[in-house]
Amino acid sequence: MIRARGLIVTTLVLVLVGGACASSTDRSSSTTSRPAPTSTTVVAPGAVKVTLDAATKQKLGVILAAGFAKSGMPGVGVRVVIDGRRWDTTLGLADVTTGRPYALADHVRIASITKTFTATAVLQLVDQKRLALDDTLDRYVPGIPNGKKVTIRDLLAMSSGIYDYTSDPNFATAFVADPARPWIPQQAVKIMREHSPDFVPGTKTVYSDSNYILLGLILEQVTAETAGYVINRRVVEPAKLTQTVFPLTPTLPRPHPTGYLPTEAGFSVPPAAVGNVNPNAAWTAGAMTSAVDDLEEWSRVLADGSLLSERLQAERLRFRRFDGAKINAGYGLGVERINDIVGHNGAIVGFSTAMYRIPKYDATFVVVGNGSTNSSTSTSDIALSMIQALYPEQVA
Repeated sequence: MIRARGLIVTTLVLVLVGGACASSTDRSSSTTSRPAPTSTTVVAPGAVKVTLDAATKQKLGVILAAGFAKSGMPGVGVRVVIDGRRWDTTLGLADVTTGRPYALADHVRIASITKTFTATAVLQLVDQKRLALDDTLDRYVPGIPNGKKVTIRDLLAMSSGIYDYTSDPNFATAFVADPARPWIPQQAVKIMREHSPDFVPGTKTVYSDSNYILLGLILEQVTAETAGYVINRRVVEPAKLTQTVFPLTPTLPRPHPTGYLPTEAGFSVPPAAVGNVNPNAAWTAGAMTSAVDDLEEWSRVLADGSLLSERLQAERLRFRRFDGAKINAGYGLGVERINDIVGHNGAIVGFSTAMYRIPKYDATFVVVGNGSTNSSTSTSDIALSMIQALYPEQVA
């Protein structure tokens, strides 16, 4: 749950059929408060420069329409920015009962994109020499199997081998039944202590939410402040993200869509609505909320490294391929990587999000939607389909 399953285990299928996306709304002029950045795209010799013109927007609209229909999500919002030109589009409904259309300004639960913020806060401590990447876990959180071998780097890079607490059947069943139920991070640690490691630290790259719960606890020990406070004050505020927050309450900021939960057979009619979610359940692995404006800006900060030293930013972007990945997809220090693509996706009951940037093309793709299980990332499938259509060498 609350993880990036879609990037790793789904097969990316492009549907490039004829027809425009008639129900989308093109807001590529200037309807958002933050102006599109200007930049110069670096194009490799022999490559065709992508321009966000009418033909490209139509192509993207077709891909979106197909992906949206396949996903079953009630609503979706999309932003694509290429070389300073922006295309904003929404489809579907924010609320199926009232019929309110999905709005790009709506706040959403960004789930595992939270990990990019947690990792940044941890790496800032490394820059300040208050923490070292080679520090072992047992120094901060004792009693975890292999804790004397697992390093901070292993936790950041998804290479610790620690059991993923969200895979525990009892936790998963209880969380879906009542996402707002009482929960504290130490309960996740208890689950980790009760399970054997999945592999020897450093030998594989396998996605696990446990790594980022532990990093949150380490943040608190080193700073003597709450993890949410550290992330909000030392990451969100310096990045000038006004719609992003590490929440203290189970409610979403307004405006926001209703989140919906599909079953194994898909969405019911009407779909089951998801209400409040206890932020401690996902905590530093997936509790944060944001909106499209900020996700676009954060993708740039994350990929360009303005909050870290140049040395540590290079460490963050260096990635190791996911175990079993069929494409060149892997994990750095708190970022997903696919070739030159930098970003992350997320899934939590009611919401699916994806945020990707290709720095050398000055291209950013943000897709958010209000329908998801804890592991379905339909927005990631849509975003990567768009990227593959425009930059096919990047999704291979």
